[in-house]
Amino acid sequence: MVPKKLQSKRKKPKKKRTPLDPAEALARIQKREESLKKRIMKVEETKEILTKRKTERTAKKNALRDARIKLYENQVKNRCKTIQEKRMIQIREDMKSILVAGVDKVNALKVVNDKVKLDGTTMMINGVKYKLKNNVHMVGWGRETLMLGASLEKLIGKHLRKGFLVVPKGSVSGMWDNPLWFPALNSRITFLEGGSMGLPDDKSVEATCRIAEYCKKLRKADVLLVVLSGGTEALLNCPKGAIKLTEAEEVLSMLKTAMATPLEVNAVRHKLSAVFGGELARLAYPAKVVTLVMSDVPGNLPHLIAGSPTVNDPGKNAALAVVRKYKLEESLPSAVRDVLYEKPPAKDPLVNENNQFKFVDYHVLADTGDAIRGMTDAAFRLGLVPVTISSTVVGPVREVSRAYAQVTALMILAAEGKISKLEMYDAMKFDQVLPLSEEKVREIFPSKERWGLGLCLLLGGAPSADLSEKGRTGPNQDLALYFSLDWYLKVKENPILNDYVVWFLGGSTAGIDGNTQAAGAYGYGSLGPAVFKRYKELTQEESALDIKVRGMLRANPESPETQNAVKRYESLRDELSRVSAILPDRVLRERNANFMFMNINDGDELLNLDYTYTNVSDLHIIRIARYQCSCDGECLAPREEILSPKGLCQDEKCVANQMLPKILVPPRNQCCARSAGPKLKIY
Repeated sequence: MVPKKLQSKRKKPKKKRTPLDPAEALARIQKREESLKKRIMKVEETKEILTKRKTERTAKKNALRDARIKLYENQVKNRCKTIQEKRMIQIREDMKSILVAGVDKVNALKVVNDKVKLDGTTMMINGVKYKLKNNVHMVGWGRETLMLGASLEKLIGKHLRKGFLVVPKGSVSGMWDNPLWFPALNSRITFLEGGSMGLPDDKSVEATCRIAEYCKKLRKADVLLVVLSGGTEALLNCPKGAIKLTEAEEVLSMLKTAMATPLEVNAVRHKLSAVFGGELARLAYPAKVVTLVMSDVPGNLPHLIAGSPTVNDPGKNAALAVVRKYKLEESLPSAVRDVLYEKPPAKDPLVNENNQFKFVDYHVLADTGDAIRGMTDAAFRLGLVPVTISSTVVGPVREVSRAYAQVTALMILAAEGKISKLEMYDAMKFDQVLPLSEEKVREIFPSKERWGLGLCLLLGGAPSADLSEKGRTGPNQDLALYFSLDWYLKVKENPILNDYVVWFLGGSTAGIDGNTQAAGAYGYGSLGPAVFKRYKELTQEESALDIKVRGMLRANPESPETQNAVKRYESLRDELSRVSAILPDRVLRERNANFMFMNINDGDELLNLDYTYTNVSDLHIIRIARYQCSCDGECLAPREEILSPKGLCQDEKCVANQMLPKILVPPRNQCCARSAGPKLKIY
C-alpha cells in the first residue's frame, strides 16, 4: 500500500471561464482606469495640500524671523535718532498700545469668559438662563468662530452633542499656532473649510447645506448655538431650491451693476438663500436657537450682521419688486424666477407682533463700543484724558476725515475758550457723518482743568473706501492720509491750532485693512504736505539744474564737471519721478495709499498687527496735546551753553528761550510731532 504522502495529488479540473461580453470587458477596463485616475488625483491633491501647508509654515517662520530682524534693526537705528524723532516713536507706540488694548478687549477668548457663565447645568448669557442637559448643538461661520467655538465647548463640556464650524481656507492649520485656541482633545466640533479670497465656493456651499440638513433633525428639547462673526456671507451660503451658486452670484452682480442700493441687494440675497434672512432658524424649529455674534456693523443692526440667518427679515419679500425696478426679471434664470415668485404666508406663527422669532434669542458678545471701552482704560494709564465721541461712524472716508478734523478743531477752540457749547453744537448737529446731540456736547466739552497730558478722542465704525485690483489701500490708510491734508488746511485757517500737536491713528480690529497686510496708518498735519513740499523742491532744483547743464554741454561737453552735472541731473530726475509716484492726491486717486506709506519714514507710519482673530470693525484715535518744545534738549542744558551760539534752542516757545534777551531768540523751528515732515525713503 502506497503511503498517502507518496500518493500523487490529483489536480482538480479547472472551471471553464465563460467568455466575457466585449462590452462588459470594456466597461470593466474603463472602471479600473477611472478608479486609478481617482486614486492618482487624490494622491496629487494630498501632495498639493501638504506642499501648500509646508509653504505656509515656511512663510510664517520667515515672516517671524524677518519681523525679529526688523525689530532689532529698528532698535539699533532708534539709538542714533534725535530727541524729536524719538518723540515721534513714543507717540506711535503710545497710540498703538491704546488701539491694541481695544482689540484685546474684544478678543474671543476673553469675550466668552466675560459674557457666558455656567453654573452647574445652567448657562447664563447676558442675564438670560438656559437649562442644559446634553442637548446643545453648535453651528457657526467665520474665522473668529475657531476661538469662540473652542472656548464654548470647553465651557459647556459634555452638554455639547455635536458642532459644525465653517471657516476660511487655511484657518484650521493656523489655529495650531496658539495653544490657547486648541480645541478639546475629545472635541465634538467638526471644522469645515470653504470660501476663497472672500468669495463663496462649492465647498462653502456644501458645508452650509450639510449644516442646514442637520438643523432639520433638531427637536424641541434641543438648544442650537449659532456662532457668527462679521463679514461671513462668503461662508454662509446655500442657494435656495434649484438655484446654482453661479446663478445667484450673477444676479447679485447684475444688481450692483445697475446701481442698486445695499439694502436692495441684501433683500434679493436673502430671498435666494436657504439660510439667510432667518431661514436657518426656521429649519431648526422647534429647537431653542441662541445666537452669539461678534458684530462688525455700527449700531449692531441684526438684519445686517453676517447674513442674519436667525433673524426674521420681512424685507426679503420685496426682492421681486427690486428686480422689476431695475428691469432684470426677463434676464434671470428660471430657477431664480421660481424662487422670487414664491409668496410668503399670510400669517407666520413663528414670529411675534414685532416680526421677531419667538424661539430665538440674540446676543451680541462684542462690538465696537466694547473695544472703545478697552481703549479708554489704556488712555487713562498713559495720562491722557479719553473722550468717547462715537462708535457708529459710517460713510465715505473723505467725509469722515472732514468730520474728524472739524470736531478736533472744535475741541481745541473750546479748550482755549474761543467757542461755547452752543457754538460747538451748532457746528456739528447737522453733520452727516458725526452728528452730535446736546447731551453729547455737554459730555465731551473740554476744559484746561481736565486736560492731563492731552486729550484722546476715541471713535469707531466702518468708513467705506473704494478698492481696486491694481492699487493697495484700505479705509484706515485712506482716512489717515485724508486727515493729514484736512488738518493741515484747518491749521492754515486758524493759526491757534498750530499750538497743538494732533495725531490720528486708524486701525482694523481684524488686523487687515482693505486689500493690504497692514492694519491701518498714522496721520498728522505735515505727513501729506511734506511730500508735496519735497516734490516742489525737487521740481525747482531740476529746473535750475536743467538750465545749468544745457549751458555746460554747449560750452564744454567733455569736461569732468559737465559729466558730473549730467549724472546729478539724471539722478535728480529719477528721484523726482519716484516722489511724484507717491504724491497724496495721486495715490488717493489711484487707490494706492499703501504705496505712499511704505515709502516714507521707512514705513513707520503703517500700523502692523498680527491677525487678531476678532473683527468688530475699525477703531480710530485722535491724540491732542499742547505744543511741546522741539529744541532737542538744549533747554535743559546749563544757561551758559544755551547762551552760546552753538547751544541756542531753536524753539521760541521754549521756557528757557523766553528767559533770554529778545535779541538772542532765534526764529521758531518746526515741532517734531507736528510739522517737521517725514523723511522720504523711496525704493
